Amino acid sequence: MATIKILIEGYARELPTGWQASSTSCLITTNTHKIITDPGCNRQALLAALDREDLSTDAIDYVFLSHRHPDHTLLACLFERAKYVTFDAHLLYDNDVMLEFDTHLFGEDIEIIDTPGHVQEHLSLLVDTQEGKIAIAGDVFWWLDGEAQLPDLNQEDSSQAPDMDHQALIASRKKLLAWADYIIPGHGKRFKVDR
Repeated sequence: MATIKILIEGYARELPTGWQASSTSCLITTNTHKIITDPGCNRQALLAALDREDLSTDAIDYVFLSHRHPDHTLLACLFERAKYVTFDAHLLYDNDVMLEFDTHLFGEDIEIIDTPGHVQEHLSLLVDTQEGKIAIAGDVFWWLDGEAQLPDLNQEDSSQAPDMDHQALIASRKKLLAWADYIIPGHGKRFKVDR
C-alpha cells in the first residue's frame, strides 16, 4: 500500500505587487516507485526535505504535476532520471517521448483524476493508504497564509488564471470531498474531510 510524506507544506503570501508562494510537495512511496508531486519553486527547501529523507534527486522515478503554474512546476527539472506525468494533454514524458497514461499508472491504489477549475487542465491524485483515501489536490483547495482553512465549495479562487472556471472548480471540490478521507491542498495544511 502506498505511503505519503508531505515534504513541504505549501504557502502563499500576497505581496503589494505579486506573491511569495510555493506548492505543497509530497513524496509517495509504493512497492516499486518513488513519486514527487508538484515540486514547487523553493529549491533550497525541496533539496533540504529530500536530504532529510536521505534521497537524491536521482532516486525519484516519477514527477507528478497537477497544473502549469510555476509555483508548482518550476523545480521539475531537478529530477533528471524521472518520468513526468503532466496535466498537459494527459501525457507521460520520458525524455522526448510523450505517451498517454492510464489513470492507474502508479498502481491500483493510486488514481489520477481530472479536477479542472483552478485552470482548465488540472489533475489530482487519490491514494489508498492505511489511513484511508488521501487526495493530493493541487490547487482545487488552497489558502493564503493566515486565512481560515475551511473547505468551502464556493470559496473564491484568488489566482485569477485566465481560464479559471468557478463552476468546474466547485464540481472538482465536490468530487474530492465525496471520495477522500483526507485532503492535501496545494497551499495549506492537510485536513480531514468531515461527513
